[in-house]
Amino acid sequence: MPESAEEVRARLRARIAAIEAGNGVPDGPEVDRCYGGASSQEGERPTRVGVVSRSASSVRVKGNVRGSAECDALDEGDASCSVDVAEEAERAFRKIERLAAMREQASTLLRTRLVREGFSADAVEQALVRALACGLVDDVRYAEVLVRSRVSQGCGAQGIAAELDGLGIDIACVPGWPDEFPVEHDDEVARALALLERKPPRAKNRRDAAYRRLAQKGFGASVASTAARLWSESLEE
Repeated sequence: MPESAEEVRARLRARIAAIEAGNGVPDGPEVDRCYGGASSQEGERPTRVGVVSRSASSVRVKGNVRGSAECDALDEGDASCSVDVAEEAERAFRKIERLAAMREQASTLLRTRLVREGFSADAVEQALVRALACGLVDDVRYAEVLVRSRVSQGCGAQGIAAELDGLGIDIACVPGWPDEFPVEHDDEVARALALLERKPPRAKNRRDAAYRRLAQKGFGASVASTAARLWSESLEE
């Protein structure tokens, strides 16, 4: 029987608690980045898959918004800034946890959603660094799921790659790509033809309409042109 959402969240929390207690080692980045250790604040952060960069945007302090420079200017004894951001980051992390329990998540989409829901940029970045380090969020894992889903829907390789690129993910990171996917020219032409058979375009100029539909589905110009020609010729015959 599949796990319920509550059971999945409970299992995730138990795993995270075990990591914090030193009883488990997560896959991926070092553990202390997950829990606010020194490496979560320092070091290079590539802009591609699986890593988030810290923003210099504003942080919330006692209900107001202050810039990072103003926060740095606070007296050393006033720790309200870091405390408030830490509390907000914890709430953001719990939100990520709930979303990840339902389906794979992309870090870019999570960042946009959390900021839209009112979390400060600093809190979101802290929560994402922690989620990525724990393996709760994994852009490579998300990319693999998306690629397999899009291929099964009949989408073309060019469009799939463009969709991932829009999320800051290189399709080359997907395990088995492209060897284990039907993305060779002949395979793509066959999938394009199957798509046209399932959903034939309704237009006077069928060949042009077929080409446009395939282009919209992410097939490259060569594949779309070949498939549109073969499909229109089969109708004439």
